[in-house]
Amino acid sequence: MSNNSKCNISIKNILKKVFFIDLVQGLIVTFGYTFTKTITMRYPDEETWIPYKRFRGLHTLNRNKEGKELCVGCELCAKSCPTQCITVIPMEDKTGKGIADRVAARWEINLLRCMFCGLCEDACPTDALKLGRQYELASTGMQRQLRSKEELLAPQQIPADFEGGVIVKAKLERDEEGVSVKPDMSVQKRWW
Repeated sequence: MSNNSKCNISIKNILKKVFFIDLVQGLIVTFGYTFTKTITMRYPDEETWIPYKRFRGLHTLNRNKEGKELCVGCELCAKSCPTQCITVIPMEDKTGKGIADRVAARWEINLLRCMFCGLCEDACPTDALKLGRQYELASTGMQRQLRSKEELLAPQQIPADFEGGVIVKAKLERDEEGVSVKPDMSVQKRWW
């Protein structure tokens, strides 16, 4: 390399440093994105994502069409759980007719220990236990992470036959239990 070309390279470097050329180029890119359409999801105040059917979220206990609990208290879900986070205490129904009328006196899950692996769902012979689509499980207290049978039997916000994989309008609500997001299934768009 000649001495003259070395001098030109060092002069270019000096001019870049004096006039902050690299900084100006970076600012041009930043300001270029300032006026483009945003892709940020306004979660949870305006919209939320509804997972696909195959998503494994908070457990749900199901009822049949007549409203009777499907769980017969067989404890197979608790025995198949690798983390032993499910507690089932069976009880005979008031009629005392035997195992067909058995229900669970206590059904509880510790979400802090759960891996959401789905083995409990696979082991259930009556399809009473399903992993739902609720993924907002954060809380400020550990007691909120213990879910009882009554909480898991409550109707779910997202219907089981809803396809999912969409962003829907939502509203953030505060109550005595904490903060929750209420989805509006009528207005939806694909998330990608």
